[in-house]
Amino acid sequence: MQCPQCQAPLAAGAKRCSSCGQTIRAYGGPPPVGGDATGGLIPYKNAPALTAYYLGLFSILPFLGIPMGIAAVVLGVMGLKKLRAEPRVKGKTHAYVGIGCGGLGALAWIGLLLLIFILPMLNTQ
Repeated sequence: MQCPQCQAPLAAGAKRCSSCGQTIRAYGGPPPVGGDATGGLIPYKNAPALTAYYLGLFSILPFLGIPMGIAAVVLGVMGLKKLRAEPRVKGKTHAYVGIGCGGLGALAWIGLLLLIFILPMLNTQ
């Protein structure tokens, strides 16, 4: 067998070419575990974590921020649970960003609504 990169002869069962360092994959064998077309940047196998990420980022939107933030926190926790059950799905960072941004977004909008509507009512009495 020869290296597909430099055509150097390979030892039987070699996993790496000794000449150029190219990783060798046995023909007809299974593809490498964990690889995908996105290079692992988008955890498409962990939908709750990915959805939590986007909902967390969009929780800055007026009026929709509170429900989006709450949903982001819930889905982020679900994504972390899925990650613990199946470590190959990835998405830890997306889940944490969703939890953090969603929680902060929801709290910020709740605080702003309290300042605008509730405090003026308390001051008039």
